[in-house]
Amino acid sequence: MSETLDREGFVDLHSHVLPGVDDGAGTVVEAVEIARGLKALGWTCLVGTPHVRPGLFDPADDALLEALRELREALGADGPRILLAGEHYLDADVWQRIADGRGRLYPNGRSILVEISTVGPAPARLADQLFRLRVGGLRPVLAHPERCAAFQSDDELLEELRRAGVAVALDLTSLVGGGGRGSRRAAERMLERDLVDAACTDIHAAQELGEVDKALRRLPKLGGDELLERLLHTGPLRIAVDPPRPAAEVRH
Repeated sequence: MSETLDREGFVDLHSHVLPGVDDGAGTVVEAVEIARGLKALGWTCLVGTPHVRPGLFDPADDALLEALRELREALGADGPRILLAGEHYLDADVWQRIADGRGRLYPNGRSILVEISTVGPAPARLADQLFRLRVGGLRPVLAHPERCAAFQSDDELLEELRRAGVAVALDLTSLVGGGGRGSRRAAERMLERDLVDAACTDIHAAQELGEVDKALRRLPKLGGDELLERLLHTGPLRIAVDPPRPAAEVRH
């Protein structure tokens, strides 16, 4: 593992670690267990990405900020850095929110995590819609395409999205069957074809930490430490999170 990765740690662009806001961590206690468990595995930065899916999970801004404050306070100096964004389910309502500038962007303000249904075909003209976001200065980051039937059966569609400037964020645990056999096969194929920009935990509960650990040990077997660093460190930083400024730079 490179010296840079060892010093900076992993960056998770997709997690449901914020307590009590969606189907992720239910309590602050569980959120702390998740965050500290991931830190023990090498993650130093977790981006909480609560679902933005009206009618199912649609937490208010105040609730998210309070959950973020509570988790940071409970972790103190012992936990990883916790940042905030959102996972946007692309229906008409959410598209309108994004168009109105009300999307929950990644910390650098230049990227946004999106998802589509895991069943059925992709939305019509998906590539064109996401390309318009890219042209407007906002980079879409597609969550767990290996779990979506539309991409499991059509590699060309994923390649089309990447040509349109969409980043691909794999669920790490798909590599060990976390989403089923089809997801595992699709994940391996996407890695073989170099279609993945980041690997994320997408963790919802503390009991998933064992699967994350298992997947973390399998990833370098598929592409070595270089793949591990690109998908868990340099890729996520480049896509969505400005790295912390050195102390000397902050003083000036």
